[in-house]
Amino acid sequence: MPETILGLDIGADSIKAVLANASGRMGVRVIASETVRLEDGVDLDVALKRMAEKILPMASSRIRCVVSLPPSDVMFRQIRLPFRDESKIKKTLPFELEPLLPLPIEEVVADYVHLPDGGLLTAAVGKERIQKVLSAVEVHLGEVAVIDTATAALALPLLEQEALTGAGILLDIGASSTFAVFYEKNALVQIRSFTFGGNTITRALAEDLACDPAEAESLKICAAYGTKTGGALAACRTFCVSLANTVELMRLNETLQSPPAEILVTGGGSLFKPLSDDLEKTFGVPIKALDFGRSGQLEIDEKLQNLYSPPIMNTALATAKRAFASRKSFNFRQGEFAAKSVRGDLGKQFKWGAIIAGIILLLAAVDLLLDYQWQARQAGHLKSQISLIFKKHYPQAQMVDPVAQLRTKLAGDRKTYGVDDGGLGVTVLELFKDMSGLISPAMDIIFTHMHYENNIVLLTGEAKKIEDVTNVKNELLKSKYFKNVAINSTSLAREGAKLNFDLRIELR
Repeated sequence: MPETILGLDIGADSIKAVLANASGRMGVRVIASETVRLEDGVDLDVALKRMAEKILPMASSRIRCVVSLPPSDVMFRQIRLPFRDESKIKKTLPFELEPLLPLPIEEVVADYVHLPDGGLLTAAVGKERIQKVLSAVEVHLGEVAVIDTATAALALPLLEQEALTGAGILLDIGASSTFAVFYEKNALVQIRSFTFGGNTITRALAEDLACDPAEAESLKICAAYGTKTGGALAACRTFCVSLANTVELMRLNETLQSPPAEILVTGGGSLFKPLSDDLEKTFGVPIKALDFGRSGQLEIDEKLQNLYSPPIMNTALATAKRAFASRKSFNFRQGEFAAKSVRGDLGKQFKWGAIIAGIILLLAAVDLLLDYQWQARQAGHLKSQISLIFKKHYPQAQMVDPVAQLRTKLAGDRKTYGVDDGGLGVTVLELFKDMSGLISPAMDIIFTHMHYENNIVLLTGEAKKIEDVTNVKNELLKSKYFKNVAINSTSLAREGAKLNFDLRIELR
């Protein structure tokens, strides 16, 4: 009996599921699909319970679940290491990621994929989120084999089937947000999110047509909105400009080596044709709908032929196909969350373990010698290059850890000048304006550092006395943006006349 896989696409607005069986060597056969909205008091646990009531009766055997999380739950970082050995990467990765994340490294699960130029694209998710999803899915639906990101799972079948030598973009245009996957040379390069989606177009259409959003949504789906679409077209153009700016920035910092040669679209928002037209005008490349059925490796059950919508269900389908992937992607089902297998034969495992251990011991001496020589030369070359770059761009600072110092400075500049926001659409400049209005100029307070990411603001500063720090904390609690303000630590400055302090602020 073929294995039954349930692909779960857990999004911000809904949970979509595709129940499928393996068909042949590479194909899948979809036997059921379902969508449950996360609204009107329906949380993850309730939604999965409803999903189980509809999906489980259709499964002819025990199911294995593959889960994809929205990129908004994931922290993506690019890092570079002077080696490509997998075991060394896994040992070094936590130390490289720790200064780049707003959470302690002990509180996240991280994985990586290789970039075309030898670097790593890493993804990290809070353990609390993984535990919540894992527990809820296994209680209601079944064993979880893999937990990936939605965008990586969506791009994986594409990267497996085609030899993509140039650059491209895959856009998943959902209800409230759009996720962009940038790829080049047949590999993932970066993943970005945009606050634009089908609801953005619907709201603009409702204003254009002077009707309520529900009617505008129906007209959008039926493409019966006529020519009075100025607001909707403006919203699409704004998104296209934002995407083009992102591509330009990625080319300037050499994340992308060449302009995109093609753009693939999926998701409910991709059904609005004027958006595809605007994308084609902006980038001058053909816009194609993502179609997993083109390769002939997808079969839809007859009962679903008139109900199954590929743009809506592509991510859930790709998540199910992730169970059969031959290419590495992210998987947060590891470490303390690794799947426990009880099927293996111990004798066979010991035999293979002995063989592998013998091979490792045989090659260990040669590997150590060659690795040491290569790393010594590479380290010397890298140190000289890093020193030159550091002195050129940061001449006023004492060089202690140049890579970390430069990385911190770049990240600080992005936050300081409002290039990025912390995750809720509130920019750094808006926070500074709000804090300036709350803190009295009479207070002798100096803020020396600010870090803003994932709904958390970390402030470092100097004050003359602890009462001023307490007053600042109390004033900031009045902000419309801040939910909680806490004093993390205080200490005397080296001169002894001032007090160093750290504030941790949670946004609403």
